Amino acid sequence: MSNALLRLALQKGIWEIGHFRIMIQLVLASASPRRREIIRILDLAVTCVSPKAPETRPGPDEAVERYVTRLSLGKAKEVSIQKPSSVVIGADTVVVSAGMILGKPYDIKGATETLQALRGRTHRVVTGLALLDPLTGKADTITRSTTVSMRRYTDDEISEYISRGEPFDKAGGYAIQDPIFNPCVCIQGCYLNVVGLPICDLLTLLRRIGVNATTRIGWTRPYECGDCLIGGAEKVSMS
Repeated sequence: MSNALLRLALQKGIWEIGHFRIMIQLVLASASPRRREIIRILDLAVTCVSPKAPETRPGPDEAVERYVTRLSLGKAKEVSIQKPSSVVIGADTVVVSAGMILGKPYDIKGATETLQALRGRTHRVVTGLALLDPLTGKADTITRSTTVSMRRYTDDEISEYISRGEPFDKAGGYAIQDPIFNPCVCIQGCYLNVVGLPICDLLTLLRRIGVNATTRIGWTRPYECGDCLIGGAEKVSMS
């Protein structure tokens, strides 16, 4: 590390040993309770701050990967203004079905139509992650896609699920981990990505900036993530 970077690191509370940093401030820019739970898998102390800016809609012909990257980066940049000495992580997740990007439904009609449209069909769940490094001022991003096949749930099941208030803060209007609605029959790819935060990709971003993060002792990956290289392979419930 150069003398200038060393001085900056000391000012920002970041220390380096060998090629790895010891970081004392990590912030997740998210209001999602699922993301806030998942990030506790890391063996690092994390502060969670909710971004305030409303999420914008995708632009004309904007690719889904570019869209979620733009939103996740925007969240990270907004929170970094409040936490200029912290490594800030932003995330955004959408559902892509029949070529359309689906966000969170905001009323009963929207939730009903969304869940009916997904019923018995296969779609993609795409998450964008962004990480802002206060030491260099640079941003790094990554996206993850998972294929989800939904079961043929009934209209009555949809109504009951909506009556519990579940769809309104979730991309696509559903939680894959919900044990009552149990919306899907199978997935291909990262399960935690569908929940809202692919921890494998977050570890990649942190290691790129020299943060030697790992998962906490005793954590095992969800068994649905069969091809994941981190953790074990046991059933894990994410509430």
